[in-house]
Amino acid sequence: MKKLLLVSVASLVCGAGNSAAFAEDSAKVSGVEKVPTKETAIGSSKESSKVPTPVKDANAKPGMIIEEEPLASVVPDNAAIEKKIPLLDELIAREPKDEKLYAERGECYAKLGKDDKAVEDYSKSISMNPNFQETYRLRGLSLAKLNRVSEAVADYSQALKLGPVTYELYVRRAAGKGLLGEHQAAIDDATEALKLKPNSVEGLVVLANHEAALGKLKDALANLNKVLEMDMKKGDAYLLRGFVNKSLGNIKASEEDLKMAADLGVKVPETTTK
Repeated sequence: MKKLLLVSVASLVCGAGNSAAFAEDSAKVSGVEKVPTKETAIGSSKESSKVPTPVKDANAKPGMIIEEEPLASVVPDNAAIEKKIPLLDELIAREPKDEKLYAERGECYAKLGKDDKAVEDYSKSISMNPNFQETYRLRGLSLAKLNRVSEAVADYSQALKLGPVTYELYVRRAAGKGLLGEHQAAIDDATEALKLKPNSVEGLVVLANHEAALGKLKDALANLNKVLEMDMKKGDAYLLRGFVNKSLGNIKASEEDLKMAADLGVKVPETTTK
């Protein structure tokens, strides 16, 4: 039986991450068997130059495609943030009903990697003002990093409901739904994201990933071709296209793609060369 490796890529915004992210998927789609993979995170701050750390969703089931964080996040100045938290503590003691102060302290905790405390503060802020979109977005990022992907998806959904809709929210929710094995829903969200940012490499890769998961190999191939027209050095896209081509019977093209992926620093699983 042919094997298709469904991969996801690191942030294209920061131009990093030529290593593929993998997840074990025992399900078989259209006669395609997926091979074991590693998992990576979908949550982060707004912008950064650094690839996020891996996470797992305790609520997610086997047979999922893992999306690595599609957007970048800022590398924080920890010393400055540590100094800011006591000041916010004092302000909150004086103004305990100011939801903005809790949200601001939550952001500080999130930047320090203390996402459990961040979620607590975001939740307090939301309880005081349930109609502020940004707090749901921020809590969703922290929930994702805590492996609570189902809850993160719910927060992205609420943020989209409150509006305005954004590319980031759609692509993050697409990644989250993919983690939960909801591939068609991930495709739908990636499609909406691409309406807002038509030439997004990251959006196209997320879309192609889940098209492949559902056996829509020709659609996945077309979108990966677009990705590589825009970024010829995207190793992860070559890796995914290599497996798509292999599943379509395009053996020579598959071998060329996998070689290119390896040349660009992507680790190609040994099973693919046999």
